Amino acid sequence: MTKPAVFTLLVVVVSVLVALAGTGMAGPEARTGVVAGAAIGGAFQLLSYWALLVLLPGRQMLGFGLGMLGRFALVAVVALVVLPLAGLPGAPTLFTLVSVLFATTLLEPVFLAADTRKSFDDR
Repeated sequence: MTKPAVFTLLVVVVSVLVALAGTGMAGPEARTGVVAGAAIGGAFQLLSYWALLVLLPGRQMLGFGLGMLGRFALVAVVALVVLPLAGLPGAPTLFTLVSVLFATTLLEPVFLAADTRKSFDDR
């Protein structure tokens, strides 16, 4: 299994675990927000990681920095636009979104560093 495939699997696992933990702790009215936050966070993390691999090969630090800016923008857009339009509960949705982004962001450098070492070894 390739490193990007392992990362993709880990993001899905983290998103599902955060959603399950959140729905177990949240009341019935907040569960939709918990699941939505986990889904949005996981999807954005996968989208940004794969975009980095395709659009910026060999420029991991630039991609990681752009990804961080994208994550901040995502939280702002969800808080200011998506929540009011979708009628989702704010705190459960944003807490779950940020939890997924935080946990998966901790994993990302490990896989980017592994790709960097591989690139240097190939030279």
